[in-house]
Amino acid sequence: MSRTSRIGSLVPPPDWAVDDSVGKAELSFGFLLMATLLGAVLRLYSLTGQALWVDELLTWQMIRPGIPAGFTEQILDSIQGPLYLAVVWPLVRLQDSALMLRLPAAIAGIATIPLFGMVVSRLLGGRAARLAVLLLALNPFHVWYSQESRGYSFLMMFSVLMALAILGLGRRKSGYGLAFLFALAAAGAVWSNLGGMFLWLGMGLGVLIFHFPSNKRQWGLWALAFGVALILVSPWLLKATGIWAVGRALPGSGMGESLRGETTFSPLAWPYTLQTFFYGYSLGPSLRELHQPDRIAVLRNAWPVLLLGAAPVGLGLVAGLFRIDRKRGQLIVWIIVPMLILTFLALRNVKPWNPRYLAMVFPWVLAFTAYGLAGLPRRAGVVATALLCCLTLWSLGGYYWNGRYFKADVRAAATQLELINFQGDPILVPAVTSVFKYYYRGPGDVIDTYGLPALGSAREAEEFCDRVLAGRTKCWLVLAREWYFDPGGHLPRAMSRRGHLRLDTTAPGVRVYGWEKQGTSDTEP
Repeated sequence: MSRTSRIGSLVPPPDWAVDDSVGKAELSFGFLLMATLLGAVLRLYSLTGQALWVDELLTWQMIRPGIPAGFTEQILDSIQGPLYLAVVWPLVRLQDSALMLRLPAAIAGIATIPLFGMVVSRLLGGRAARLAVLLLALNPFHVWYSQESRGYSFLMMFSVLMALAILGLGRRKSGYGLAFLFALAAAGAVWSNLGGMFLWLGMGLGVLIFHFPSNKRQWGLWALAFGVALILVSPWLLKATGIWAVGRALPGSGMGESLRGETTFSPLAWPYTLQTFFYGYSLGPSLRELHQPDRIAVLRNAWPVLLLGAAPVGLGLVAGLFRIDRKRGQLIVWIIVPMLILTFLALRNVKPWNPRYLAMVFPWVLAFTAYGLAGLPRRAGVVATALLCCLTLWSLGGYYWNGRYFKADVRAAATQLELINFQGDPILVPAVTSVFKYYYRGPGDVIDTYGLPALGSAREAEEFCDRVLAGRTKCWLVLAREWYFDPGGHLPRAMSRRGHLRLDTTAPGVRVYGWEKQGTSDTEP
């Protein structure tokens, strides 16, 4: 092959975003390589740039070196993401750092890109597959969870592997190897997050609709695939029944108190999840802004950018529905069934709603939208695709460089207090205590609020301050993710009425106050 032809194989044709019925089904090696390299750069860039946050500290606490438990005990004690813990366990013993905690997630995220390409090339074909792969490589939602030390990146990778095995098992000449591949991938999805079971049910229904076995051998292969997977994950499923409030899902049962806040589901949950799938958490309102009491006003003020982002996504989904056929119809089943299951569980107060709990359907939403966009008339397809890609890049820029969207930088607060709290005054750290303790190496007791109910009124804040500040003349206050412990902002005001409260340091999502008892002060933050 000449040098010119080799270079040409890496460069897509000018009309690559417009579908045709006779396009080449398989993606070229050159295109997959370039997309994977692009995805690798985005997922490895600034991998440790942002501080660890609460969910990631749960991973570290489970497998941190020095605790009186061995590998087996630490892994078996977890039902949420035991596989990720098992992978990270030896790495943090080589180097106990954020890099080792996050590196497996980044590698899984990178590996998902070519695997996804293999699936969509068979499922979509033509240029729709190329668009789907490009959208995945650039996707801010996928980048976010490829840089977080939880099991969601693994969950998406195994979801893609499950689809790859299903497409193979749907052929007449499939063998036992594909059945075991599906079993391992399905088990890996549940080992990454128990929500992987939602996709099991979706893909199982898809098999009955689109790949109904025509003979005993095919029945045996499907039974082997799902049966081995069920055996592999049964220890964690049995344990989960004692932790998840599964009784709430039974007809006639009471739902009890809400898991988080007033409700775990809202009519905006589905559109917000779709918005998050395509643009992550860095286009429009930030997560911190959406947790404010006036979140409806926040959304109202952000409607132009939200509408602009929804336009190409909605156009692609609707166009995909108009083009639907039997081959691509299974994507709908893979998407809708898990979403309906999570909706039901949220309504029954079994599991709170969060877009990350539907990470297993994210690749298929992306694929179906790309399928719809690629089938639009040429000019409309190019404009919609260009708009979607531009907004995706804009969101990526916000994720990397706009502090408005950063995870709460508790690391910066801990570093600053190491420098200025040389007298060892106590530090009150609601909600993010575990993260602060991870980074803080200075003197001074760290006061926790773990297990305490959220402050629901000014009176409760006053009573809390009476207990915490009793006998103290100085104290530091670190505020981050206030919606968990002090959603109404009562705590700073209560402290200011007992002395002088001054704002000392700010970082993305974090405020550090110094408090000194001076009788009664009129100063309020």
